[in-house]
Amino acid sequence: MLTPDMRAVLEAARLGFIATVTPEGRPNLSPKGTIRAWDDTHLFFLDIASPGTRANVAHAPWMEVNVVDQLSRRGYRFSGTAALYFPSSEIYEEALRRTYGHGQRIYPTTTVVILTIEHAAPLFSPAYWAGADEAALRATWKGRRAELDREFDAFLAVTGSVGPQGDLAPHAGSRSRDPS
Repeated sequence: MLTPDMRAVLEAARLGFIATVTPEGRPNLSPKGTIRAWDDTHLFFLDIASPGTRANVAHAPWMEVNVVDQLSRRGYRFSGTAALYFPSSEIYEEALRRTYGHGQRIYPTTTVVILTIEHAAPLFSPAYWAGADEAALRATWKGRRAELDREFDAFLAVTGSVGPQGDLAPHAGSRSRDPS
């Protein structure tokens, strides 16, 4: 089911947005930075900090994954059922090997989630409907991405960056945030 193009988009994007359903029946969307192809009919990601996703899959295994290459403005939607694999299972160990190779395992991994792909469909920006060419879109968005990066870097130079708890950590030499 996974085509070479789907695999290329997965590798280029490396970030997937995972939709699950909570026990209360509400949608939950969570970004995952380790999304990869397992084989031709499965995707996987590491559960590094995903207690909500893990609980949702344990409750209801249905999942959708959206992966989009930002520069090309296109990607894929994959849906199906997911399963959790825990430490000491062969699948867990193989997933960590595929993610980190034989290098250091950077983040603690609670489980590995594998999606059995039951349906896959392309996602396209409306720019394609207007006849846009992928090469032209990529060129446009490379320039726009650089502009956005400069704007955000300027913001961080003034405000500081976000720390590990989500708080703003002032940048050396930045203005004080004391409101008094």
